[in-house]
Amino acid sequence: MPEQNLRADAARNYRRIVEAAHVVFSRGGVDVPMDEIAAEAGVGIATVYRRFPSREELVRAVLDQRITQALTPAMERAREEPDPRKALRLVLDTALALAARERITIAVASNIGMMTMDLAHKVWEPVSTFIKRGQAAGVIRADLVPEDTPRLMLMLVGTLPSFEPGSDGWRRYLELMLDGLAPRDTDTELPPALPVRDHNLAL
Repeated sequence: MPEQNLRADAARNYRRIVEAAHVVFSRGGVDVPMDEIAAEAGVGIATVYRRFPSREELVRAVLDQRITQALTPAMERAREEPDPRKALRLVLDTALALAARERITIAVASNIGMMTMDLAHKVWEPVSTFIKRGQAAGVIRADLVPEDTPRLMLMLVGTLPSFEPGSDGWRRYLELMLDGLAPRDTDTELPPALPVRDHNLAL
């Protein structure tokens, strides 16, 4: 049940369980016992299962929370940024920093089949919004299409396993990609974009 539909005490337990699950998943990975999450949250195991009948629902709640907490303030700042390229950089930087921080949680989600397209769109849609804004301003190449956004993000996320945990080396490739998105006097003629299929991601 979504947190906003719960009573105040139930909502507090919901938040405690989700925060505890994030800590425990980050520490112990996918096979951590649910009673360890209950102990971290300071609630009974029955409370955990009442709120989250399956591990998949709990992992989904953790990812939803982390994405919302990171992207909502970034989106607000980006909307106030008058330079469309700086706004896009801010959103992409936030999304990549999130993916870098949450590599273990994302790996947990991938291992149990939770990294599906509907969840990934929570990240990709904000990026698409600012790509369109940049195109309207003439500072992002006009031939990008919606199918390009998830693949561009996957290209950037794909660099993360090549860095040590905590490294921000991925920022070099973010800048290279942003440079490639700028209009050119003569743009390369691109082949058509194919539909994006659902799949699991693994970092």
